[in-house]
Amino acid sequence: MAEPVSESQLRPLREGDRLKYHGVQWRIDDYSTYTDENGYETEEWLLHSQTGKEYYLMREVDPQTAPSQIHWYVAEELQYPAIYEPNATRDLVPTLVEDMRSHKTPYPELRVFNRTYQFESQTEGDYESDGATRHRITWDYWDATHLWNLALEAWNNGTLSIYSTREVQPADFTDVQTGRDFATSASSNVPAGSFMITQNQNRSFEVNNSRQKQLIIAWAIVIVGFVLMLSGI
Repeated sequence: MAEPVSESQLRPLREGDRLKYHGVQWRIDDYSTYTDENGYETEEWLLHSQTGKEYYLMREVDPQTAPSQIHWYVAEELQYPAIYEPNATRDLVPTLVEDMRSHKTPYPELRVFNRTYQFESQTEGDYESDGATRHRITWDYWDATHLWNLALEAWNNGTLSIYSTREVQPADFTDVQTGRDFATSASSNVPAGSFMITQNQNRSFEVNNSRQKQLIIAWAIVIVGFVLMLSGI
């Protein structure tokens, strides 16, 4: 059985590293950070599976959360969902970015895919990825069981990102592999006898090369002797 990993093993992971979640191997394609002036911060790892599935692994530090300030989440971006107030039929998505960037009071409740979420918190700060910094406003909502999170992110370029998120623990992950592990694995896969084979091949080449030289010298002597004989020397 694979050993679960710890937080200290997850945090150093960067692009190209791998890990398993629910038995599926995921490759890390990006690493980014987010902070605001109130001490709230996240680290985010973009995960891709071999089937093309995409998740974000997130480590959150929230000074306002008790008793633990650190939480881990797995988030999946929702593609083109409709978002409603509980008893309304108007889709709020077309106006959400403007609502958030104008600092409108967040909606107390929202409904997505027949699940209702209650507003919990708002953060605003800078997001850094690949050396670039962007500004982001986030509204966080939770369902009644506090198992599912709805995160709405309004960016300074006018785009809106919507995520469905659930809390996880570092021990839910296994089989962390880093670039160093790949190099070690590659070297360990070299057959034990390959070095001897190479040595034998080198010896064979040296022997063949020596024989060729001997044949050339012998033929040279024969030719010189034949020329001398014809010359009567």
